[in-house]
Amino acid sequence: MDDKKNIRKKRDSKNGKNMTQPITENLDYKYLDKIKHIKFQPIFILGLHRSGTSILYKILSATQSFNIVTAYHLIRYDQLLHNYINDLEEKAKNDLKKFFKKQSQTTREIDQLHITPDMPEEYGFLLAKKDKRSELNNKNLPVFIELCKKIQYISDKNKPILLKNPYDFTNFLFIKKKFPNSKFIFIHRHPLNTLNSQLNAMRKLLKKKNHYMTLLSPGYKKVYDNKILLYYHRILYSHYLPLRLFTAVRKMIKNINYFLKDIEHLKEEDYINIRYEDLCRETNKIINGITSFLDTNPQQSRDYSGFISPRKTIFLRETKMIKNYILKKTGSYLSYCGYI
Repeated sequence: MDDKKNIRKKRDSKNGKNMTQPITENLDYKYLDKIKHIKFQPIFILGLHRSGTSILYKILSATQSFNIVTAYHLIRYDQLLHNYINDLEEKAKNDLKKFFKKQSQTTREIDQLHITPDMPEEYGFLLAKKDKRSELNNKNLPVFIELCKKIQYISDKNKPILLKNPYDFTNFLFIKKKFPNSKFIFIHRHPLNTLNSQLNAMRKLLKKKNHYMTLLSPGYKKVYDNKILLYYHRILYSHYLPLRLFTAVRKMIKNINYFLKDIEHLKEEDYINIRYEDLCRETNKIINGITSFLDTNPQQSRDYSGFISPRKTIFLRETKMIKNYILKKTGSYLSYCGYI
């Protein structure tokens, strides 16, 4: 009977049925001494959720000037060194490709970014798995450092590591204190468009189970594992009773005010501001400005304008309803970013 169970378990594994289950065994444990003295230069892409951090990350990764965090790194974190040292990376990535194909999910569904194991992703997902908090803090800092060292070891050790995490948008002073050599790329988007996109994204995630997100986010998987919890969240984000809307607005305004207050304490040579709207209109100019600021020469010279094709924004009724309130509360930010 045990033999039959083992055979069935292996068969299910090949078919991708267990891909959403975390690998409990840490296969990297015996290799950690190899990354003990690895150094890295961190560069952070920071912005509000749905402000354009993902597309900017994708475009900058295409310059091949940086090491990046990928979906593979996050989903198979505890076997990165093991797979690299034992020439198992390609197999592990192919297994992920098969899983994505099996689920018939080709994009993130909240946008048109194509899903692959090498897709740039945010390190906040790993922090949440290890610490239940998505922003960097003293408790999860060792995990973040280990992640960066692992990626440097299995990638090009001479390249800086480019990272992104919207949860750390207001956390850059803490990051700068912990990593004095860090640089920051802040991406801004008009608050109305940002809020509208946040609501649309959450409703899509709650309307239909996103298998890619279940691999990355334990919290998201937990919601779909509990019908009552799922129903509760759907009510919070519904068109009829958008209770979560007001929480999202307060949080956005709070984060914007934190940014405006703390940015004064960051040296100008340590950061650059860009706008999502400018990235859409003048992609090559913005990317060249960023690489110039970072003093890096793109190893892959190309036209980056094809990476981004913004769609016309259709504002939700709820967003229109509080438009004047948002414009009033974010006036200083709108002025700082040059929207008014």
